[in-house]
Amino acid sequence: MKRTALFALTIALLLLPGCGMKAEETAIRDFQTALAAAQTVSFTAEVRAEFSDKTEEYTLNYTKDADGAAVEVEKPELLAGLRARVGKDASALEYDGAALDTGPLAAWGLCPVSSLPELAAAMADGHLDLVWREGDAVAARFIPRDDLTVTVWFGADGAPYHAEEQSDGKVLVYCDIINFTFS
Repeated sequence: MKRTALFALTIALLLLPGCGMKAEETAIRDFQTALAAAQTVSFTAEVRAEFSDKTEEYTLNYTKDADGAAVEVEKPELLAGLRARVGKDASALEYDGAALDTGPLAAWGLCPVSSLPELAAAMADGHLDLVWREGDAVAARFIPRDDLTVTVWFGADGAPYHAEEQSDGKVLVYCDIINFTFS
């Protein structure tokens, strides 16, 4: 009798964490739905891009509105204030002879400039593959397409604060997200 009760208690305790994760998965899905419906999205990101032969760091501002998505450079300072509308083929920002080398990080064209639109699109429309808890944070893995996986960490306030974009088993872009807002 004691073994049966202990077995039942063990099963119940194993199932309890799953109940919590269901609530967190629902919260992430609600976030996705709201973000997909948003008219405006904006955030700043400290971006570290891992090229095959070097690592580059940027501070980029992302905005999406009725006119489309744009990325503005905050750092490096030489290009601060430069802004580019981002499309599928964007790979460089240019202005008056100054250029930010944003060559592709992957064969299919991910680059630091396109990484923020990719991140925003993954959170809004990507397949939610997995949700888990890491300390006080909730992490979610989105798969927007077969060649890209985006993992996002959400704080206690429900806002994303860190993301990693991965292809072929390698993280190519790390983003620390600041002031994420949408409406």
